[in-house]
Amino acid sequence: MGYEFVVKQMRIKDIRKGTLVDEDKIFLCIENKVTGMLMPHPLSNFIKSTFDRKSLALKTQKNYAEEIKKFLNYTLDCISDEEEMFLNLRGTGISGLQLKHGASYITHLTQRVRAKEIIAQQVKDADRMLTKFYFWLSEQGFIKEKIQYREEVSSVKGKKTVTIRSPFDNFELGTEYPNTRDMGREYDRLHDFGDGRLDLVNLFIRIAELEAPDIALGIAFQFYGGLRKGEIVNLLRSGVKEPNKNGAGELTLNIKDNWSILFPDKKLTVLEQVKKTRIQAVFKAPIVIEMYKKHKDLISRMERSGKLKNGQALFCSIHTGRPISGTAYWERFTRVKNRFLSILLESDEEAYRKLTTKNWSTHIGRGIFTNMLVFLLGWSASEVMIARGDSNIQSSNRYIEEQNVKKKTEEAIEIIARATTHADKVYSKIEDLRGL
Repeated sequence: MGYEFVVKQMRIKDIRKGTLVDEDKIFLCIENKVTGMLMPHPLSNFIKSTFDRKSLALKTQKNYAEEIKKFLNYTLDCISDEEEMFLNLRGTGISGLQLKHGASYITHLTQRVRAKEIIAQQVKDADRMLTKFYFWLSEQGFIKEKIQYREEVSSVKGKKTVTIRSPFDNFELGTEYPNTRDMGREYDRLHDFGDGRLDLVNLFIRIAELEAPDIALGIAFQFYGGLRKGEIVNLLRSGVKEPNKNGAGELTLNIKDNWSILFPDKKLTVLEQVKKTRIQAVFKAPIVIEMYKKHKDLISRMERSGKLKNGQALFCSIHTGRPISGTAYWERFTRVKNRFLSILLESDEEAYRKLTTKNWSTHIGRGIFTNMLVFLLGWSASEVMIARGDSNIQSSNRYIEEQNVKKKTEEAIEIIARATTHADKVYSKIEDLRGL
């Protein structure tokens, strides 16, 4: 686009106690990138009404305005990049802003943390500022989406404080946050669907086939191959080595950064980055082979109809024909996830409770794949590291240790439960309890 948001400090005339005085104020402005012309934007009232009236220092006000500026410019870039989630904003403007747009921005920042471009604290700061911004927009009636805000009451030195909790930290939005190691705040993530729950894995893929057929194969690759989201959207059709017609041979994927082929005009490429170039083997589960055949048919139909805009991309939008971006993939995955959970609520309440206790998103595929390697095949940490495409064995070791502790804890709970029914006997060794 030919313009962007900027933050400016300007001296204006203001009336104080009936006297005209010069005062410095902070403004959000729109700048024409061609002419350099600046126009103050009405959203400056957010800074004025929220921070200026509290007499915060100009520097503090400017820092807050910079956070909002970054988010607004992110939305402009996404519109320019024709991200499907943001295209409605072309016609609606600010009134069309929804929580999903803010969630996308936070996820984008989290990806930048993982790429070591920014620190995790910046995500926390952005989350806090976006919460204030959306709350102000709602109060002013500037956005159409009805948002339920949650209040958190705390006491500091005996003084009651009410804080609006982040509406973006919601598993239904699928917002990705930095993990606990990167951030003081606890963002505990779910690693898998449960030991041996391949039925849930396959159910999720079947729902994807209905809700988002253009990424159903990508989800199958994530669950049965451990791929990251950025690796999925970078796949080329030529990068798939499929088994022979008789089923013999490997199913492998050439994982590398193809953004110059797939996203040459995209300004924001953090969500499409490939962390480690490699040849990745995928389990030849029947559902994976089925999804691959159906996906090839889908691409062929799009090609014959002239809808396909990039003949090299493996994953293209059924709506636009363009390669699916990281943001679009995340949005589709979240839609599948929400449908999946609604079905579980009706059919498997225990699984529903487990899968809604913690946040999870596209990265869960790597945890599911790791579970298959560790507990179904008994692979070592070094073998898992290679299979997952990790650069550091600690990533695999940490996950395996967590899962082993989980297994032992579950076993201990079962043992103790059985022991309570034999309280009249004395057991001196844990081995005696195992036989109960």
